[in-house]
Amino acid sequence: MLKIAINAVLFQVGWILSVLYGNGAAMLIAAIVIAIYGVFFLRSRADIVLIAAVVMLGVCGDLILGYYGVLVYPSGAPFPPFWMVTLWLLFATTLPWSLSWLVRNPLWFVLFAIIGGPVSYIAGVNLSSVSFGQEFALSVIILVVVWLIHGMIIQNFYKQWQLRQAS
Repeated sequence: MLKIAINAVLFQVGWILSVLYGNGAAMLIAAIVIAIYGVFFLRSRADIVLIAAVVMLGVCGDLILGYYGVLVYPSGAPFPPFWMVTLWLLFATTLPWSLSWLVRNPLWFVLFAIIGGPVSYIAGVNLSSVSFGQEFALSVIILVVVWLIHGMIIQNFYKQWQLRQAS
């Protein structure tokens, strides 16, 4: 139970610091999270595969959102800033631990994704130099669709992770 609480707190603190302080803080946070996860949370190589797959999915999604102008990054390029990659890393480390109770239930996890994902982006836009390139309502609708897809894919990644854990 303590590990679950620590995992959740690391996510929340890392999220806030990465969004508020940008790339410099995010690099330090990413290094700290990887070190802490590796020492205290890592169960097997399957954890690494799950985390890497979720980070890649998220970065690809953010790249597409940037390319199509749904998100406008400070650099002007479609590539998300490193601090956004760190958010995906932080989120991915919660799946085997603090969010495991939720991701085990496909319907509840996808519902969480279509609400929590867009809310996280809205908060991030309000607290950072990233902005929406479309009208707010359209941006939110697009984020709901993206997170519906992300939620289903992440749920599938989690099922594969569970199978690897069992073998």
